[in-house]
Amino acid sequence: MVFGRLGGFGVRPFRTITPISMEASKSKKAPTKAEETAAKDAAADAKRRPIQTFKTEDCSVSIWAREFVVRGKPTTFYSVTFERSYKDRDGAWKYTRSFDPESLGKLVQLCQHASAEIERLQASAK
Repeated sequence: MVFGRLGGFGVRPFRTITPISMEASKSKKAPTKAEETAAKDAAADAKRRPIQTFKTEDCSVSIWAREFVVRGKPTTFYSVTFERSYKDRDGAWKYTRSFDPESLGKLVQLCQHASAEIERLQASAK
């Protein structure tokens, strides 16, 4: 029997790799065309979009919905993300999640809009 460390506590034997187990790990077959298409469709579904977006000047808030089954009952949870847009030196639009002090009032207003919309969505689901 071969040991990983000599002396000390928690000594475990090394795992031995036999040629049979090595062959089993090498024999992964290439995915079929149908499997590749299904994987691409699943990846497209994974790209979620916000259910609602509000914009105030250069700041915006997006509301996201996530559906889970809780105690056998489908439940929707909501979250929000904030973003600010700006133009770089070359004139291309860029987006950031950092805000300057001038943006704080806009964020408060966007929070109020998002809160009211989430309350409306939750009330209509009941």
